[in-house]
Amino acid sequence: MRASAIINLASRKIITLPRLSPTHTSARLVKLLVPSRSHVIEYQPVLHLQCSPDMIADPADRVFPDHEPTMLLECMEEGIIHWNKEIETLDSSQLLEVGTILGEIIDEDDDREDEDWKWQAYLHDD
Repeated sequence: MRASAIINLASRKIITLPRLSPTHTSARLVKLLVPSRSHVIEYQPVLHLQCSPDMIADPADRVFPDHEPTMLLECMEEGIIHWNKEIETLDSSQLLEVGTILGEIIDEDDDREDEDWKWQAYLHDD
């Protein structure tokens, strides 16, 4: 009997809720901008978040004391995005902690080890 091995040559990037400032602790998911199982490319917006007021450390720098800035997050990876089922049906009023796993990006053409995703974020006015 001959044993055969299946080698997975795909790279997996874990999508987590990023810490957008040193004091940032949580955010609400306003909208997923791409559906699960979609192909994403670098610089493509994928998330719209409403951040907790602590994202801006000094209350004097906030628009008002409880200001919850909204952010647009761009993916810096290429591949197929898969959101966690719980995230796809999440109530937008629910706060998620920084580091919460939101999904993953699978890149069939990359064989590097699994790692966290790379992203860029921008303030977004509604």
